Amino acid sequence: MRRLFFLLFVMMVFAGSESMVSGAEPPASVKRPAMLLPALGEEVPLPKIKEICEFYGLHELWQKIERDPPVLPFKSDGCTGWFNDWKGVSLYPAGFLHDLKYWAGYPGEDVERLVADAELMIDVARLLNSTAMAETMFHGVRVGGNERLNASFSWGFGRAGPTKVESPALGVERKN
Repeated sequence: MRRLFFLLFVMMVFAGSESMVSGAEPPASVKRPAMLLPALGEEVPLPKIKEICEFYGLHELWQKIERDPPVLPFKSDGCTGWFNDWKGVSLYPAGFLHDLKYWAGYPGEDVERLVADAELMIDVARLLNSTAMAETMFHGVRVGGNERLNASFSWGFGRAGPTKVESPALGVERKN
């Protein structure tokens, strides 16, 4: 288990992660008051997604979306199949941002998905000032968010359709 957390730490520090690690400045979702996010299930247009990405410092994510917008519109269900509030603390902002990363993901982006899941874990741990729920959620999204399940919330769900769109970084052409 220590190896996993060490690897996550190294990946986020050296891979240019858009979330922060312990001892560093907290991510924007925890550090300052959250912006008013769209409601559960509300379709979010690209200009609003850009505003959200700018507010939370998700510049690389916005560049990815701007370069190749997912074919399906974005809607968040918050913490899929889980609690959006825990002991009076809203987990919705962390779930919303995690959903946004999953929506924009490409099939085969295993490292990017791991980083998104780790960022969710870190954001939830900071929101709750506890690791128990955060670690439980991390393990849940690792299993339940796998793209091979092809669920409505799986990694790359915005690129789902008759055929999923492959990542240009993987050297595979876009399928329509």
